[in-house]
Amino acid sequence: VISSATKSYQRVVETSMIGVNLACGEFGKVPGMFNKDYTYPGAQQFEYCKRKGLLIVRLPIRWERVQRKLMEPLDPTELARLDQVVEHARERGIRLLFDLHNYARYNGKLIGTDEVPIEAFSDFWRRFADHYKDESAVFAYGLMNEPHSTQGRWPAAAQAGVDAIRSVDREHTISVCGDGWSGAHSWKKINKDFVLDAPEDNLVYEAHQYFDRDNSGRYSRSYDDSGAYPMIGADRLMPFVEWLKEHNARGFIGELGVPDHDPRWLVVLDNFLAAMKENGIGGTYWAAGPWWGDYSLSVEPRRGEARPQMAVLDQYTGNAKPSNKPWLAAAAAAEKAARDLADRGGKVVYDLGAHEESYHY
Repeated sequence: VISSATKSYQRVVETSMIGVNLACGEFGKVPGMFNKDYTYPGAQQFEYCKRKGLLIVRLPIRWERVQRKLMEPLDPTELARLDQVVEHARERGIRLLFDLHNYARYNGKLIGTDEVPIEAFSDFWRRFADHYKDESAVFAYGLMNEPHSTQGRWPAAAQAGVDAIRSVDREHTISVCGDGWSGAHSWKKINKDFVLDAPEDNLVYEAHQYFDRDNSGRYSRSYDDSGAYPMIGADRLMPFVEWLKEHNARGFIGELGVPDHDPRWLVVLDNFLAAMKENGIGGTYWAAGPWWGDYSLSVEPRRGEARPQMAVLDQYTGNAKPSNKPWLAAAAAAEKAARDLADRGGKVVYDLGAHEESYHY
């Protein structure tokens, strides 16, 4: 028997850990064909996470694949695929955060409209939570990825989703994104009154944050043209931190990431993770998974080699000594080169062809 105090402590620990998004389950057209339009991570990806100490995995899924028609039973074939993913996680001591990666929509139709009533959203989560209510490998249910342009409909839908889960599962954590793409930088402006009734006091608010000029994660401009500086991420985190403290709430950063083409972004990532740690906030890096190829934010090993961003993540999973930060010298050299070039009247040109851009904005 585990006491309520012990459970509460475990939840706090889990929501302060650093993990990764193992993405690919949200790829492609819907419903699409498995292993052609989309896939799920396999044993290899989970083994790497275990080795690197990334023990929280956010797993994006698509509503239309798991429930082919609204208000009807969940698709048994898709559930079997997800059950296999859960087994990979369980065997390696990894905890999953299921992420419904739908932007508050089903087949492009907004939740809360006649086409997708709030009752349909509740129905999905009641069925899904009922399926996984006894699964020890599940850390949390991610209610919805990055709701946006909901015309004020999202708070009622989110509360209905929380209530539906709690009607069948009173144990697992619920992670809730805010409206407006769930940006940490804009949380106090867009989600200032987004306070949900949370039975069992086991709910975390999930923000996302990138560090390019428009906070999108596309990184379509260079570090300098983005107006970036070492503490830009930590500064953008603070509105979310302040809101959490004001409401005595727990927070989580479901997406964060930097590209691999300039070591100065690694300094930004390090400072951002340090600010998260200082405020007891965990998160999952975007992204890894089997189909990312040369995507510049990916930390999926490439040709057997770890990606540069992983050296920073290692600092926050216990895989590296705090004094070992090999990117600092490279970042200092990059900054000097950029300043020298600017002094000579030159301009750094960002080669769009050399780096895949974020697909999901």
